[in-house]
Amino acid sequence: MYPFNRVAVKLLLSALCCLFVMQANSAPMSASNLVSVRDYGALGDGKTLDTKAINQAVRACSGAGGCTLVFPPGEYVTGTFELLSNVTVYLEAGAVIRGSKNLADYGALADYGFGDVFGVNSSGEGAKMGMIVARNAKNIAIVGRGVIDGSGDDFMDWGVPHLIDDFGPQYTRQGKAYTDSVRNTKFGPIEPKQEGDGRPGTLIILSKCQNVLVRDVTLQNAPNWTLHLAGTQDAVISGVHILNSLLIPNNDGIDVFGSRHVSISDCHISAGDDDFALLNSEDVHAVNCSLESRSAAIKVESSRYCSFEDISIRSSNRGIGLFQREGEATEHLVFSNITLETRLTTGHWWGKAEPIYIAISPKHSGANSGYIRDVLFSNITGETEGGMVIYGSKDSPVEDLSFEHIRLRIRAPEKWIADAAGGNFDLRWTATSLQNAIFKHDIPGMYCRFVQGVRIRDLELAWDEGLPDYFSSGVECEDFRNLEIEHFLGKQAKSGGHGAAIVLRNGSGVSIRDSVALPGTASFLALSNVEDLRMLVGNDFGDAKEFSVPANVRFQSDYGNLRPRSSGLASTAKARGRRESSTPGP
Repeated sequence: MYPFNRVAVKLLLSALCCLFVMQANSAPMSASNLVSVRDYGALGDGKTLDTKAINQAVRACSGAGGCTLVFPPGEYVTGTFELLSNVTVYLEAGAVIRGSKNLADYGALADYGFGDVFGVNSSGEGAKMGMIVARNAKNIAIVGRGVIDGSGDDFMDWGVPHLIDDFGPQYTRQGKAYTDSVRNTKFGPIEPKQEGDGRPGTLIILSKCQNVLVRDVTLQNAPNWTLHLAGTQDAVISGVHILNSLLIPNNDGIDVFGSRHVSISDCHISAGDDDFALLNSEDVHAVNCSLESRSAAIKVESSRYCSFEDISIRSSNRGIGLFQREGEATEHLVFSNITLETRLTTGHWWGKAEPIYIAISPKHSGANSGYIRDVLFSNITGETEGGMVIYGSKDSPVEDLSFEHIRLRIRAPEKWIADAAGGNFDLRWTATSLQNAIFKHDIPGMYCRFVQGVRIRDLELAWDEGLPDYFSSGVECEDFRNLEIEHFLGKQAKSGGHGAAIVLRNGSGVSIRDSVALPGTASFLALSNVEDLRMLVGNDFGDAKEFSVPANVRFQSDYGNLRPRSSGLASTAKARGRRESSTPGP
């Protein structure tokens, strides 16, 4: 009898589900409902503006009850055109729909009822629409092996840095010199052209639509956001390639705002800004995707019941980012089976190479800051040039977080990048002042502040040699309640250096079980103003120079621990079962 293989079964079920969804959403490709866009005057010669012909073809197709509108091989130059109900746009292999390089060919936001760059009803930055828009449409699709190209390169001022006054250099580790790193354009972002409105809006925006399918197409060179689902329900995005310049700001991959029941699978996204960005959405699920970003590969805010599984993240400023500002909830999320690589870069991008980042905005102006709770990170492995940061607020701590089976190797950034921008926390978007936007802070492997109910199970942190001095402890947590650490393998950044494997301040409720101090550990545990030390069971501190600072730390239940060899106490097995009163740290 063959052994049960959970991975194989999962992949088979995923493939069957994808096949069913594609068949259910695809329009039948019969001769009776195929209409060529050329029949309505589109030339596809790469020179003629085909916008009018394409709009006429879409209206005729929808008015006849629906059809599959075929783009044969060719290059169709267009400004804004609208996709209507019951229309499938089918791009044959060799077909390219290319955005016009003339801003006058794109519609105004107001003419289509769009605005508010950060809201659900938005179309990226600027006052213009992009190439394809659908409003209140049903049963629409964009499929095929062709390409939709936004001509983004033509709307950028290459070599000019894109800057926003959203931090105070005096608060950074580098001081005024930090500004030089922001102005460096090696990694972007660069400035859009200033003549006219600068650049078109979102390449494809599907607003308040139902039953949407986007499959197999390549979306590339977007000048702004790429694919935006706004207030849309029941959407499938599968097999899509998004290939954008990593130097262009705000060219997000897939934005899902105010939407529900969205399935994303088998996609590759390379974008200057967030690859996935969720806001005010529910039941969004992504699986089997590869991502590369100059911002967050995955960004989630005010969204619920979402999952990201079997994801590969490469060369990104951040891996997974959860944000929460005013009055909403981010909760019931799962991130599992993720491999990642995060890098520290220069330029005016958000992020400092955090593999996992969570931030809640402090309460201000009488508003409720919202909350983040019930999030699972499981089976995450990779290399990073920064540490995990979980930063709640005093009024709204991050609650109920689980980290299971996490393997991270922390490596040194290039020296010039570390000197220019390293050793800072970046809390922009949730920061309420320039003082806490970007500020000097040592970098632990995992940092938590204002948290409740954090469970760390099977966390392994490995540190490369030659790290900058700003790297510090293994796990550092302050202003916390109820922290459980089990199966942790780690130490401070540098063997024999400052910091400790675990540093805890201003908290209560600690249990540490079955953990190991790696060779080179100075102190395994450093405590300051911590109460309710509950369990210290089955740990191996043999390779640590000392167990704790201060030295007289006592847990209520302390047994089965191998003490540092230098202490002369081989173990506390003789104390098995003994209960001792809690002695809080200073």
